[in-house]
Amino acid sequence: MVNFLPDMCYSLSMTEYGDQFAEAIAEELRAQKARMGKTNDDIAEEVGLSPVTVLRYLKGQRQIPIDVFGDLCKALGANAADMTRIAYEKAQTASRIAETKRLAHKSDVSLAAYGAEGKDYYMNHDGEASA
Repeated sequence: MVNFLPDMCYSLSMTEYGDQFAEAIAEELRAQKARMGKTNDDIAEEVGLSPVTVLRYLKGQRQIPIDVFGDLCKALGANAADMTRIAYEKAQTASRIAETKRLAHKSDVSLAAYGAEGKDYYMNHDGEASA
């Protein structure tokens, strides 16, 4: 069984992680659209949506309902499970990058405020400084 929550996604709010996942889904759909050489008009006609709605979904401007996601995948000749797996991996990577940046920033702040000794203390105490 695949764990769909990345090890480090705890550092992001559910909304942030969800936004990253949704953007990754849209990105994968755009890539598949390019591979298939289809236009938004082609996809819209197959799925029964307006071309503007398809554009908004593929640009990540609008969240894609799960049933529409399935229809978009079918119209693009894509496997929904594969698209979801790839998007999950991209969102997981983005989450890890965000966590690394967050920790680096905290470390830089500690170093600036307390010097090297403060950084060592901070890194050994999970960021909880004593008074």
